[in-house]
Amino acid sequence: MLVLLGLLLCLTPADALTAFPPKYQVGKLNGDVVLKCNTSEQQVTWTQNGETEPMAEVVANGQTLTIRGLDMPATGNYSCWASNVLLDSTYVVVSSTREEQMNISCQAESYQGSFHCSWISDHSAVFRARLTRSDGSLGEWVLVAGHRGQFSVSFVDASFCPFAEELHPLQLQLEGLSNTSHINFSIPFFVRDIVRPNPPQGLTVQWQGEQLHLAWAPPASWPLPKSYFTLLYWLQYELPNGTQVDKYMEDTEVWLQERVQRVRISCQDPYASHAWSPWSAWQDIDAAQKHRLRVH
Repeated sequence: MLVLLGLLLCLTPADALTAFPPKYQVGKLNGDVVLKCNTSEQQVTWTQNGETEPMAEVVANGQTLTIRGLDMPATGNYSCWASNVLLDSTYVVVSSTREEQMNISCQAESYQGSFHCSWISDHSAVFRARLTRSDGSLGEWVLVAGHRGQFSVSFVDASFCPFAEELHPLQLQLEGLSNTSHINFSIPFFVRDIVRPNPPQGLTVQWQGEQLHLAWAPPASWPLPKSYFTLLYWLQYELPNGTQVDKYMEDTEVWLQERVQRVRISCQDPYASHAWSPWSAWQDIDAAQKHRLRVH
């Protein structure tokens, strides 16, 4: 798994929004922000978070409202009204200037163009993300799932070709919004750098005479043909005295002479990243010993 390090601008802790507002505007701290009411009405009134007296120095001029010296108390939802009818709303936040580091872990199971990113944040915020493809085209914004400070998002790039050389990186654009602050940054990456296969599947164990035959298959999510998308397998087995033995191979079967207690297996793409798949579950050989198939 490749850990991508990005600079995340600090979000001021606040009650988390549940979604991105339909319309929002980002201003600099202590700077001026000009809001425009989307209406044909010439005379409107303004509220901040439902209050008719905004917590900021504001200058109203018909359809335009200017916030002087934007600070945290001046952030929030600004709405324009005419005769008690809501005309338009704009959520105002501050562009954060304090930097901190956040680890974003992105992972792909194969070269099918799908991948998953996750991170942890102590800040109460709502995030969304989108993908800039290698050809420069932009994907749709995807709302990021979050629970108790843990966030994750999944993408599918239908245009990604598993047989083509990656000449240009993908870009993950991440945007976060709290009740007061806003962040926006991008992370470039190649799929080949974040590939981590699923565990091999279908591990079978069979005694033939005094030899133990092990066989397995590539992960179901791994692309075909096997001759092109090769895998390196890491077989680990345990002897009766507790010693663990490691074997590395490209074949999907092996014969063992040792008295084996249990076995498990992992795999990796030997030509891309060095990330091994998770281990398969330990398989107890005792069960196989009770059903030996002796070949005479």
